[in-house]
Amino acid sequence: MVVDTDADPVSESPRRPGKARAGTDTRIMRAALEILRVHGPHRVTVEAVAALSGVAKTTIYRRYANREEILDAALDSQAIAPCVPDGLCVYDRMKWTLEQVRRALASDMGMGSVGAVLIDEDPDFTESFREIINARSDVVAGVLRAAVDAGAVRADLDIDTAVSMLVGSYLGAYLRHGEVSESWADGVVHAMCPELEPDAHEH
Repeated sequence: MVVDTDADPVSESPRRPGKARAGTDTRIMRAALEILRVHGPHRVTVEAVAALSGVAKTTIYRRYANREEILDAALDSQAIAPCVPDGLCVYDRMKWTLEQVRRALASDMGMGSVGAVLIDEDPDFTESFREIINARSDVVAGVLRAAVDAGAVRADLDIDTAVSMLVGSYLGAYLRHGEVSESWADGVVHAMCPELEPDAHEH
């Protein structure tokens, strides 16, 4: 049974604790993202989010006017590109960025989103998805440029093509095998920079 967690009974103070509201907001957004990951944007509806989150539709409608606003909020939550941690060697920086590609495609946005983009199911969603992936791709490109500067990758590397190949590598592995092994990132780094080792250090 879905319970209206934001109901304000007459017997209670009209001021709701901020923590309780934040918890409800988190449940709504987690449900929206899970539906987006698995099924794609068209399945993100108020009804579906209410059913998965356990939050009543009346509560959701207090925050979002319609499914489009829920979807926009879900996409906004993924829009900030990660920052590369300090102190990593070239090998580990490259592996870290590849894991961000994995996370974006597998868990942050999910294959449901990828499928929707491939058939251009929703042009507005496609554009937003590309912005999110390109923000992460810019991080990958920056790491590759640093690897070129460090002499770990050949100087004439076409960065844009390399980034597309790295993203495509994940999708290719998924399409061929139905899953992507834990060793995928290591394998890609070894293929691009066979001379690098995990314990390499920058000089």
